[in-house]
Amino acid sequence: MNIFATANKTLDVFIENNLSSYHQFRNYDFGIKNRKNVSRISKYISHRILYEYEIIKKIKEMDKKKKFIDEILWRIYWKGYLENYKSIWVEYKNSKVQTYDLSVLKAAKSGKTGIDCFDTWVEELRENNYLHNHSRMWFASIWIFGLRLPWQLGSKFFMQHLLDGDAASNTLSWRWVAGLHTNNKPYISSKENINKYTVNRFKKININISKTINTIKSKQHHSNKLPAWVDFPKSNILIMFDNDLNITNRFKLFNSYSKVYILCNGVINNSFDLSYKVGQFKRSLIESICNLIPNSEILKSSDLAIFLSDYKNIDAIYPGLGDNLDLINNYTIQNQININYIYREEDLRYWDYATTGFYKFKNSFYRINNI
Repeated sequence: MNIFATANKTLDVFIENNLSSYHQFRNYDFGIKNRKNVSRISKYISHRILYEYEIIKKIKEMDKKKKFIDEILWRIYWKGYLENYKSIWVEYKNSKVQTYDLSVLKAAKSGKTGIDCFDTWVEELRENNYLHNHSRMWFASIWIFGLRLPWQLGSKFFMQHLLDGDAASNTLSWRWVAGLHTNNKPYISSKENINKYTVNRFKKININISKTINTIKSKQHHSNKLPAWVDFPKSNILIMFDNDLNITNRFKLFNSYSKVYILCNGVINNSFDLSYKVGQFKRSLIESICNLIPNSEILKSSDLAIFLSDYKNIDAIYPGLGDNLDLINNYTIQNQININYIYREEDLRYWDYATTGFYKFKNSFYRINNI
């Protein structure tokens, strides 16, 4: 069974058994032994083994409450929003974090804060490389407003350990919790909310959050022009990235190149390495896809500089704002290489609507697709 079959089987089992009750139980984190209330497909979506738009087409008649569709739409929205406000990524990538207590950071990363729920989530993050969406919000809120740690470090910690780590969703979700996406309205964890949606699994939830919270400041960001469609091919080689591995209906494209290279990148912001398990997972996905494309080869990011020295023009499937794009852009700019990015039509179409809040974006998507 190839990786696409495995991912689709996981989705189909969820649709058949749990989609109808998703709206009722989606916010509950019952623990690692009971995840039937969530789909467990995020690690496939973030690498586009499962394609967001195809999932929505598949379930739009079955998801009566539209809550699962909304979850998929959040990922599309975050990607589009970051593309519309590229300066947010630049600010995040180049940020110099404010003063913080290094001992608190060490305790947080090792799961030794004394806050039962938080320490349990750190263990789950490190061991299982996953957290329930609601727990991610609680975690980020405790990290920022309870432990007083920079949100940027928390965002990078997630990217190191999450199998479904996605630059746009992760970065902008942490900004949302911090109050930077919602006009200084941060998300604040509470003992009562955690107890309710974890069914009182934790005993020691001593979250010390001041009633007066100094909201985090950020510069004002202005929207930029989205990329335009460019004809292809312009080169005889094509580069793919681990966060867009969907090859459905693309063999004609692949066959137009002498070689397709799939880049394996294990570094975050040129300084943080992915955890071993996340790196191995990405490698396994890349190897699976490489086996399905006859003229493909895996390219390590550490070999990129030597590899690109032989070319003046390359084509690449656009990976979206994030570490993969930064990596390839840095090398091509330094070596004066022309790069032609190939975009997905659906992305360019819907990113146009991701300029303000999520609900305006959702309403536009629903209208266009008769949902």
